[in-house]
Amino acid sequence: MEIVPIDLKVDLQEVERVVEEGFSNTPDSKLSDWFSFSEMSSSIEKETGVCLKYVEGGEIIGMVHAQEENPINGREGREKWVIICIAVTPENKGKGVGSKLLLVIEAEARKHGASKLFVHTNKNDERVIRFYLKNGYRTAGTINNYYYDGSAIFFLKNLK
Repeated sequence: MEIVPIDLKVDLQEVERVVEEGFSNTPDSKLSDWFSFSEMSSSIEKETGVCLKYVEGGEIIGMVHAQEENPINGREGREKWVIICIAVTPENKGKGVGSKLLLVIEAEARKHGASKLFVHTNKNDERVIRFYLKNGYRTAGTINNYYYDGSAIFFLKNLK
């Protein structure tokens, strides 16, 4: 098992597969409604974001992408990072892959100067909510009608 940054030229297609499989049973929205692989690639190229792959037996079975919250130059923009996407193939869910990915992306965000990492999800997605709480994130609030089809719950973790 290894968790390492993706190589956009080599890994992008397989990472897309992992994300599509990981979110294939998400009832609240289509992947294309909230995630863009071209935006992910752009943040990696600009070095304002990181995408890690979880490799086991030569196969990518999980990924996580996080980036600076916004493009503001200076401390305010660098200190807050957001997890844009974390995905694990269906057959590997519940095996600790996501938790291991979180630990490594938190370390990567720290290396880039982040002191806070946040993430949001549908406030009715109890499985995902339990996942973030189990991994040390605390509830930071909710926003009603944040998504096309529902409200969001935000989680925050202090990294320093």
